[in-house]
Amino acid sequence: MSENEWNPWVLTFDRFQAKDHLGAVRQLEDYITTDKRGPFASLVGHSFSNSTASMAARLNEFISLCETKLRIEAVYLEMNGFDINPDRWYVDFFGYDRYRRDEDDLDWLSDWQSPDVPDMTLTGLESVQKDFDWYHQEQIWKDKSYKALYDTAQNLVMSKFVLLIEETLRSQDLVKPIPVLATAHDFEVLGRFEPEQGR
Repeated sequence: MSENEWNPWVLTFDRFQAKDHLGAVRQLEDYITTDKRGPFASLVGHSFSNSTASMAARLNEFISLCETKLRIEAVYLEMNGFDINPDRWYVDFFGYDRYRRDEDDLDWLSDWQSPDVPDMTLTGLESVQKDFDWYHQEQIWKDKSYKALYDTAQNLVMSKFVLLIEETLRSQDLVKPIPVLATAHDFEVLGRFEPEQGR
């Protein structure tokens, strides 16, 4: 695939539509390995180091807290705007009293009903955080030859976050089987995990 044909945003959207988050990660990693300049190379083969057990514990704690305040029907997990905030990466928790399946309407996610809770720091990709810091501090964005690589790195970080949530939900049941959505701030594509029927 030529540089002009490569669009990580379309690839990520298509893979997420097919529920193939791991496939998105692999294809995005493959592209980064083709760029021999080095930035964002530490994304390849590395993931967030937060354990699925700790993530599940926080998620279940959040659902249980919400249940004392409202009838929670969906959870949204949002990674912060990591690309322009490289000092610390974290996830925020939001709860809703209803769930909307319309994949074209995400506006409802900005109107949550849950109480505020502390965010959770994401660990394991600190070297990548330094790459994003370098990209902005040194104004590398002025060099348009880095755009495809940068866009790919953005999509890959978000996809690795969604993959962490997928692995968490596979590893442990929720205290209440409700849909969980996950992405990063200002991303229009998200992971959508709905409980299996009959569970």
